[in-house]
Formats: sequence, C-alpha cells, structure tokens
Amino acid sequence: MKAYLINAKDELIVEIDCKGYEHKQELLNCRMLELYPYNLNGNDIWTDEEGNLKEYNYYVELDNKYIVSGNAIILSCDDEGGSSDVKDLTIEELKSRVKFLGKRYIEQNGMGFNIREYQ
Repeated sequence: MKAYLINAKDELIVEIDCKGYEHKQELLNCRMLELYPYNLNGNDIWTDEEGNLKEYNYYVELDNKYIVSGNAIILSCDDEGGSSDVKDLTIEELKSRVKFLGKRYIEQNGMGFNIREYQ
C-alpha cells in the first residue's frame, strides 16, 4: 500500500510501500499500534501506542492540532475498515502540514505525563 512515513528523529517524510500490520510495527519500531483518525481526505495516522512511555522521544505536530510521539504512518481506510493507499494527499501537501518539534523529555508522574525540552 502506498503510505507516507514521518520520521520524527531524522525530520523526513517519505513515500513507502506498507505491507501490513507487522510491517507498520517494524517501520514504527513498536510493539503496539495506535490509530488516530486524521480526517484529512479520509487518511489516518498510525503511531506507537507506547510512544509517551519512554524517557524521551521525538515529536511531530500535524496541522497545529495533532501531536505525535515518535514516527507516524499516514494511510487511508477501505470500506471494510482495513488499511489502504493514501488518497487525495500529496507528499508535498503533507510536508506543508508537518512541524518537527525535536527531542523531548517525558516525565511520568503516575497520573499522566509532562513533556519538556530535552536537555
């Protein structure tokens, strides 16, 4: 499937061929996937569900609205709820909607977490 990979650490956005659930886990370097409805022309954001449970991570902001901890994959959804090719979104349009926030320290306090600049 045609997808876009947002690499938060290297601050890159590239087109990829995503081959399924396990491949998403491999690309995001994670155990558990989380899906956010992006609602941009029917495309969604796949992320690492445990992205905020680390000591630090690299962050990305999309459309001044969505904050993503770690890498992300942009894909669409078919009529049966499965992943499908990105639709109606060019890589240039996505790049104009992404702001890389860099490395951030994640403080765990038992009731949630706080994110601050990494020093």
